[in-house]
Amino acid sequence: MSDLPSKLDRDDSIGTHLFQVKPRVMVVDDEPTNIRVLSEALKSDYDIIVATSAEQALRLLDKGERPHLLLLDIMMPDMDGLEMCRRLKQRQELQHIPVIFITALMDTGSEEKGFEAGAVDFIRKPINIPSVRARVRTHISLKGMLDHMVELNQTLSERLHQMDQLNWRLMQEQKQKKDRAAASKNLYEQAFMSTSEGIAVLDREGKITAVNPSYSRITGYSEAEALGRYHEILDMRVDKRQDSTSILDYLGVHNHWSGEIYNRRRNGEVYPELRTISIIRADDGQVTHYVTVFNDITNLKETEQRLEELTWRDPVTGFPNRALFLDQLSTVLKLCHHGGMATAVIVIDINNFRYINETYGFDCGDIVIQTFAERLRNACHEDDSIARLSGDEFGIVLAPKQWTLDEAYRIALRLFERIQEALREPVPYRSEGALTIEATGGIALYPTESSDMPSLALRHAETAHRNAKESHRAVAVFEDSMSENIRRQMAVESELTRAITENEIAMYAQPQLSPDRELAGIELLVRWNHPERGLLGPGEFIPFAERTRQIVALERHIVRECLGMLADMKADSRQLRCSINISAKHMAEEDFAETILRLVADSGYPPALITFELTESVMVKDVDAVVEKMETIRSLGCTFSLDDFGTGYSSLSQLRRLPISEIKIDRSFVLSALSDSTSADIVDMVKRIGESMNVRVVAEGVETQEHADFLKAFHPGVYLQGYFFGRPAPLWTFFEEQSS
Repeated sequence: MSDLPSKLDRDDSIGTHLFQVKPRVMVVDDEPTNIRVLSEALKSDYDIIVATSAEQALRLLDKGERPHLLLLDIMMPDMDGLEMCRRLKQRQELQHIPVIFITALMDTGSEEKGFEAGAVDFIRKPINIPSVRARVRTHISLKGMLDHMVELNQTLSERLHQMDQLNWRLMQEQKQKKDRAAASKNLYEQAFMSTSEGIAVLDREGKITAVNPSYSRITGYSEAEALGRYHEILDMRVDKRQDSTSILDYLGVHNHWSGEIYNRRRNGEVYPELRTISIIRADDGQVTHYVTVFNDITNLKETEQRLEELTWRDPVTGFPNRALFLDQLSTVLKLCHHGGMATAVIVIDINNFRYINETYGFDCGDIVIQTFAERLRNACHEDDSIARLSGDEFGIVLAPKQWTLDEAYRIALRLFERIQEALREPVPYRSEGALTIEATGGIALYPTESSDMPSLALRHAETAHRNAKESHRAVAVFEDSMSENIRRQMAVESELTRAITENEIAMYAQPQLSPDRELAGIELLVRWNHPERGLLGPGEFIPFAERTRQIVALERHIVRECLGMLADMKADSRQLRCSINISAKHMAEEDFAETILRLVADSGYPPALITFELTESVMVKDVDAVVEKMETIRSLGCTFSLDDFGTGYSSLSQLRRLPISEIKIDRSFVLSALSDSTSADIVDMVKRIGESMNVRVVAEGVETQEHADFLKAFHPGVYLQGYFFGRPAPLWTFFEEQSS
């Protein structure tokens, strides 16, 4: 080290440039003179920290002082420099501070002890200032370089650690990528092997290089049989036209093709496929492979065919339904129009079919429908079109011929006669024996001025059919007068909505008498104060309303108005029982019960005095639902009556299920009871049924003294209603007369 100070003298900047602040030197000596000399010698280049004892120096260090070099006197009282140096080197945060001992001792042993304690150098007393400066500068520089090296080493270590971490992350990412790639490959292989679609991979020449199990399952070719085999799919045309492009050429432009084709299995069976083909290209755009995915759509085609049949055909008979029939009728009418031909449209149904369903059940009803359909088919010519329009109603359109309208009419009548003849043979049904069925028909002819549309031609036949029903004939032919009835019906339907809104519906009352001829209640009836046609009876608008949902709005209006008027009457009217008619269509409404409950509650009229009259037609559909609605309304206190009893076809077992308090003998039986023993027997039977059910029996149609006397003599317990005791009168007028 002897020539180091001279080198440092030549370059004061060595090491010191590494310090960002002025280096600090701590001088520890108990001699003030030594402290002053050393401070004066070094203060120009260093910040000087002074301590006059080892203890003071340690306290300063404990408080955070961190000198870059420590000049430490060895010989000091209490704690000498050697002990302080040892303590310094024992502390990790202080052991890096270089210590230069200042001593007057010249022996080798003292020097060895100093180096053992951790000193880096010695300065001999008396103090040589240049030597002090040189040694301090040397060790400060060495300290700076050492710290810098430590810092560089630490930075390098951190960088290496960061590189290790980065390398580890890269390795993990690579591993994850490889794992994902392996998982994807495994997933693709599993998908390829387990998918229900058949898959084949072809090379650029169209030869199969890979197939999945579904390919073999669908086609019947094993993997070994398929591999290397040329796939002719690429040579097929994109559509059925012979001049259309091949699938291979199409793929060259569009890269993808899909469509339905018919293919052949290994066993020769032809089946429908839904197939897609895609191209795989290399980076340079050259085709390397084709991938074709296909599915056997036999079941789908069968389902589509089934849906087609359900859409256009009746499932019970296999006949076309109404929609397809109208389409066929449209074609026939066009042929007639352009070819100068004529045809006839027939609508026909089974008489009393509802009774068959209710008595023998729907299974029997289906057998009757199927038998009826078969006999229709046998009676018609093969060119005629037959359809099941709805329920037991069928439609027939004759194949058009060069007929006159009279000839078409005669042909249609002869067909109807053949049908009637075929129906004379009873329909066998299980052990119950056989059922005899009859039919009613309506005929409409074409061409006529008023039936140039299929829907209108069918409507004309339906109108004729309805006319035959109402006139109790087997068959009727549509006439223009019927068309006038249709127009009148449409006018009534449109005007009825206005009538309800404008309060043109008038409330009437007809008295009901007890067996001892006392006023027991009233039946609420309606009339229409038409602004142009005057006062209309119920027969002129109620039937039209019942064919549409207008009956629902009308009857709710009647319930609201009648009960409101009764509640406004004087007190004695509150003790009078009133009956209000309810149609089967209204009863079938989902909100019927809750609406009636609300109307009754809103009126304020006592529910116990309200009876709702129903007809047997309410039992046509879901009897359970009807009973549930009736019970809901009965829970409020209202009662029910079965009107026109004996005219329907309901079974007694179903009748007993209805929670009724009254049955009414239809007026037609009462009117003819005096002259017709059958009617008299029916009156007696209905009365006995009422007695067995423990319900009140009301006889309608008591129009003469003779009727009244007959009922009094033979049926003294029945209630009475009819013109003999009082005609229907406006509600206000009725109560005014009762009061007077």
